[in-house]
Amino acid sequence: MLLLLAFGLASAEVPVDQLRDSISEKQKQLDALNSQILDLQKEINRKQKETATLKNEISLFDLQILQIQTQLKAVQVEIDKLTEKIVETQMGIDEKEKQYERQKEILAENLSLIYQYDLTSALEMALGNHTFSGLLDQAQYATNLSEKNQELLVDIKNLKQQLEQKKAELVAQSDKQVELKHELDATNDALTGTRNNKQSLLSRTRGQEKVYQSLLSDVSAKQDQVEREIFELEVSIRKELGDKSLPAIEGLLKWPMSGILTQGYGNTGFRALGYSFHNGIDIAAPAGTKIYAAGDGVVYATGTGKAAYGNWIVIKHTISKDDKTFNIYSLYGHLRGFAVAGGAVVKGGDLIGYEGNTGNTTRLLYGPEAGYHLHFSILDEDGFGIKTGTYSSTYGEYQIPYGYTYNPMNFLK
Repeated sequence: MLLLLAFGLASAEVPVDQLRDSISEKQKQLDALNSQILDLQKEINRKQKETATLKNEISLFDLQILQIQTQLKAVQVEIDKLTEKIVETQMGIDEKEKQYERQKEILAENLSLIYQYDLTSALEMALGNHTFSGLLDQAQYATNLSEKNQELLVDIKNLKQQLEQKKAELVAQSDKQVELKHELDATNDALTGTRNNKQSLLSRTRGQEKVYQSLLSDVSAKQDQVEREIFELEVSIRKELGDKSLPAIEGLLKWPMSGILTQGYGNTGFRALGYSFHNGIDIAAPAGTKIYAAGDGVVYATGTGKAAYGNWIVIKHTISKDDKTFNIYSLYGHLRGFAVAGGAVVKGGDLIGYEGNTGNTTRLLYGPEAGYHLHFSILDEDGFGIKTGTYSSTYGEYQIPYGYTYNPMNFLK
């Protein structure tokens, strides 16, 4: 806040037009950086489809590091732009307050004049004017003054509303600045983590392809255990409940994160196993990208761990349609960090966390189900549960939300 105040004082004499030009220029920089980030995401997704080799793995790390560095620049530019917008808003508030005070002073003067007229009798007014037209002019002036006061009252009311709106904008902008600072910290942490992971891989493989392939095979086998665990939970629930018939409600939920859809729902062939069912969708974006609640609801539970969904959030949504009320759950997996806690009431679009690569995405980057992304699932209230994972001896304690899933695309705008 001290930095913001210092900036505001230093910018107090900056013309509004110059400030707006600077904001516009920063928006152009931000658009260019976001375009670079998107291009890098596409290159990362393309690279993940290539054969898994140590060389390609290191290239993936380098691409992610470059993307995170670009994201850091983008967040900083957005913070700088917002700081200037806060200064602009404050200048607007100052100007509105001056207008508001000037109008009140004029109104007070007019009311004083009217009061004086009220104290003057009709006889005194007639004796004070040498002509009848002069008397009429004075009477008309009093009438005009009264009408002007009505206009001033409307202006003052409008100025007060505009002032309150500007102050609300200032509060929202200040809150956004705090949110961006958290995003900057999360992105910096992601950059450090990705660099460390790259160095760790080089150390573990000693730069040898043979060692890398052995490591990849071992890691894939362990990941497959957890993937099968999730799959078998889904199969058991489907056997128990039969075919559910919750109708698709397009537009019921909002997209939880901006990014690129890398995996769809259903039989996507996303793992080279005896099964290929994917119980949600995967959205890839730069590390630390903000994740939002897909709809109004209550944070039912959160969890952490080194396997399955890693850091995850489940939100319970109560839906009313055709005079019926039912519940669904939205699951957000592989988060880096949380912005909400269990029991919190959220509105659709509220910030709930930041994208990461925790859980069954952290071992190696290869494959569309690995690396930084959000796993998003929709589950029916029937059969929904949370269980402790089986492979705690390998990963430590972790929990798995499970149940009868639906295609999230049937509910998203």
